[in-house]
Amino acid sequence: MVRLLMRHGMSYRAFSEVARNVFVDVAEKEFSLPGRKPSNSRTAVLTGINRKDIAKLKSRPHPLSEHSQDAPNPAARVITAWTNDPRFHDETGNPKPLLVEEQPTQSDSFTTLVKDYSSDVPVRALIDELLRIKAVARDGDHVQLLVSAYIPIEDMAENLRIFGTAAADLLKTMDHNIGREPPGPFLQRTVSYNISADDLETIRQRCREEGQALLLQINEWLSEFEREKSDAAGQQTFRVGVGVYYLEGPSPDEIGDKKI
Repeated sequence: MVRLLMRHGMSYRAFSEVARNVFVDVAEKEFSLPGRKPSNSRTAVLTGINRKDIAKLKSRPHPLSEHSQDAPNPAARVITAWTNDPRFHDETGNPKPLLVEEQPTQSDSFTTLVKDYSSDVPVRALIDELLRIKAVARDGDHVQLLVSAYIPIEDMAENLRIFGTAAADLLKTMDHNIGREPPGPFLQRTVSYNISADDLETIRQRCREEGQALLLQINEWLSEFEREKSDAAGQQTFRVGVGVYYLEGPSPDEIGDKKI
């Protein structure tokens, strides 16, 4: 999760703010006492978050709402400033190549940009990150902005939506099984082996083909149970499905005690 968040520019500060709100949301929506309105005191007991902090959270826009103003990470702040601050533009109003090192008589260097908009991050570290995500190009002592916004991977909104749905579905199934809730355990099985690198492509291909065939088969008979809204009027309906995923990574023997 952290790897994904960092790849897409979410800072720890932004994540922690979202996490605190989610703890409060879940406590009040899913752990409330029957017939009683959730109180900040009870939410504090359940979450470990101070009552005063809970009151402050509720008084601000939710970080997942469209009105929230999450603080961008240092790379995002620098890119935004580079595109908006006239000091760092050429005669045509476009972001210009910037000299990395600050000169005594120069106030439009990359170092100046970083100091003004992201002073808590070393200049060299920020350049390395911008180079990694291909947001800038370096030519000797100058860096040139290549993007107009901080988007580490373009057009990922739909992929991230799918990720959120799939991850939530798996965690709900695991939560159900760990909690031993009725009507009994849901399907949750995994098989894995230590395989030679020479066989990986064969295994990947076969998993793709057979996994797709299984899902098509399940889709065919599961669709027979689907009811049109008009047919299910007055009856409770449930979202039902099966997910299949392939996993791959270094075996424990290869990584030793390193956690990944």
